Amino acid sequence: MIRCLFALSLGVLAASILGDALTGDPLYVTLRIVAIVVASLCLPLTIIGSVTSGTGLKDPKKVAEAKAAGRTTLARVTGIRATGSAVDDQPVCEIGLLVVPRQGHGPYRTSVRQVVNLAQLPSMQPGAVLVVTQLHPERPEVVLDDAPDPDWVRRAGSDRQVRELRDADVWALPQKGRSAGGIRHIPFVVFPVLAVVGFAAALYPVWDDARRLVETRSIDTVRAEHDAAAAAETSMFTPGNLRPAIDAVLALSGDEVTEVYVFDQWVQVTAPTSPGATTTDEWHYRDGEATHEGASLIQPEPEDVPRELFDASEIGWEDLPPLFDEAERLTGIDDTDDPMLWVSREVWADEKPSDPRVRVSVSDDYYDGSVVFATDGTVVGTNGGAPGSEVAAAAGDA
Repeated sequence: MIRCLFALSLGVLAASILGDALTGDPLYVTLRIVAIVVASLCLPLTIIGSVTSGTGLKDPKKVAEAKAAGRTTLARVTGIRATGSAVDDQPVCEIGLLVVPRQGHGPYRTSVRQVVNLAQLPSMQPGAVLVVTQLHPERPEVVLDDAPDPDWVRRAGSDRQVRELRDADVWALPQKGRSAGGIRHIPFVVFPVLAVVGFAAALYPVWDDARRLVETRSIDTVRAEHDAAAAAETSMFTPGNLRPAIDAVLALSGDEVTEVYVFDQWVQVTAPTSPGATTTDEWHYRDGEATHEGASLIQPEPEDVPRELFDASEIGWEDLPPLFDEAERLTGIDDTDDPMLWVSREVWADEKPSDPRVRVSVSDDYYDGSVVFATDGTVVGTNGGAPGSEVAAAAGDA
């Protein structure tokens, strides 16, 4: 089970590294940390399990049950070799045995992997007779008895039959199912499969990005495309995003406002501090949340506030994002760095305030321009623009 968990964690770790590179999603940072922790805990246990697998570290209860059933017997050492592993500085050896059961199966050859105390090595050389316990009458696994009864010690020392037995057939260890020690033998192929499952499951949320990586063979390209798509998904200039943002802010500020600024990823609303007040506060919408930010940095003249007010709930906000594209077309500026849309009344000292106007500002590294729209999308004013654009041409004609 530990090895299965280790394989899964390796797959998740690989996916978290790739997912982070492709998307920068914080989820994959968390997954990577979790996978590293799990793998770090499982790795030493996996190594210990591999080293001690078959070393005679069996369930004491099962060993006691086997002894009570009369399956203690003698076995002759046919060979011993070091495996190169060690536990607590004691070597793990593979010991070949010729076992002579007292009942059931006839004599057979098998082997065990045993942690051997260095002081015991001389007594485990080929030809030595040891006391062992067969764990199951129908399986070959045995464990060496480190503290046999005195009677069995005498038998091992005086026995001639086991010492003189010429040979026997090998009773191979089982390859499937549970061993007599209760450990399930899992086919090796399961572990790479589990790693692939962990990899695919962790990468599933960004599977489209992974597919594009196969197509483009460039992580930088996929990351750029992902970031652009993520920005567009939350942009206030993406149809369907602006109206919910405005509604969330108006729920805090009230419908009567003096101006609304719409930026790519957030919205700012300025409105009276309270109904009838001549001071103003700011409310923002950012990352899916509307907040009250406090007093506006620039306070209006008290007499201007009533003239600047308009009912923001009456504006068709869902119709305004396309005006940004129209402004880019009219100004000839289609690579805008910091798009901005501003809704307010035009207020002059001795004139009646205008209806709310929508001003869209666009710019790039070389030019800037703006287009003023009525709330129904009609163009009522322009400024700037790239050479050759409709806005620039209109200014030249004027």
